[in-house]
Amino acid sequence: MKQPIPEKQLLSAITTVLSHYITETDPYILFNGLLEILLEMTESEYGFIGEVFFTDNDEPYIKSYATTNIAWSEETRHLYDKTKRNGMIFSKVDSLYGSVLKTGQLVISNNPATDPRRFGLPKGHPPLNTFMGIPFYGGGKLLGCVGIANRNNGYHESLAESLAPFLITCGNLIQAYRNNIRHQQVETELQRYKERLIILDENTLLGSDYEFNHTHLTLTQKGQTVFLTKKELRLLEILILNHDHPTQYTIIEQHVWENVLVGESSLRSLLRRLRQKLPELPIKTISGVGYMLTIPAPE
Repeated sequence: MKQPIPEKQLLSAITTVLSHYITETDPYILFNGLLEILLEMTESEYGFIGEVFFTDNDEPYIKSYATTNIAWSEETRHLYDKTKRNGMIFSKVDSLYGSVLKTGQLVISNNPATDPRRFGLPKGHPPLNTFMGIPFYGGGKLLGCVGIANRNNGYHESLAESLAPFLITCGNLIQAYRNNIRHQQVETELQRYKERLIILDENTLLGSDYEFNHTHLTLTQKGQTVFLTKKELRLLEILILNHDHPTQYTIIEQHVWENVLVGESSLRSLLRRLRQKLPELPIKTISGVGYMLTIPAPE
C-alpha cells in the first residue's frame, strides 16, 4: 500500500515554516526552506515552488521562489546563480509542468520518457524519471505550482492529497506577500500625495463657493464653516489631492483609517454621508477602481 506523508510530520514542518515567516521578509529564503522540507518529505531528488502569472496574451507562466540547483554546465550554473534570488521563469506550456498550468489539475507522470505531455530535456540535463506537479489555490484562483521529481517508487494521488496542508500554506504565504507588495504600493502613493500637499496652495477652490484649507483641514462655503467629521474631511482631502483622477479604494482606506482594517461597507457609508452633506461636489464612483472628484477650472 502506498503510504501518504504522516500528518504529524507535515504539521511539524508547516509550524516551522510559519514561525520563520514571522521574522523573514525575503520570500526566496522562506520558500527555499519550504522546498527542502518538501523534497525530504516526498523523498524527491529535485523540484521547484513558484507563483503563477499571466502574460498580456493570457498565457500562464511560473516564476519560481525556490528551485533546486541541478546545474549541469557552466552556462546553467551561471543562469542559476543569476536567477535564484529573482526567480526562474518556466513558460513552456507544452510540458509536464505546463499541463498543470493549462488544466489547473494534479499531473503525475511515472514514465516521462513516453509521456505525450513531456517537452523533452536540454542536453546534459539530469534525468527525469518520475514527476508530480501540483497546483495550489487562494481565493478560488490559481496562485502557484509545486513540481517535484525522481521519487524512486513514483508518485501517486494519495501522496498529493496528504500534501494539502502544505499547499494551503504555500498559497497563504504567496497571498501574504502579495498583500505586502500592495501595502508598499499604497504607502508609496500616499507619500506622493503628501509631497503634492506640500506644494499645493493652502486653499483649494472646489467650485460652488467651496474652499478647502489644507493646513487646518477645514471646508468653508462662502466663508462659512461646513461641519464635517474628521474622517469625512480626510476622505475629501485625499480626493482633492488626486482630483480629476480615480483614487483607489485601498489608497482612500489607508489615508482615512491609517493602520485600521475596515470593510468596504465602511467606505461606502462614509462616501454616502459626504455626498449628502456636499451634494454640489461631483464625486464619481469608478466601478472596480475607486472614487474621483472633479474640480472645475478657475474662470
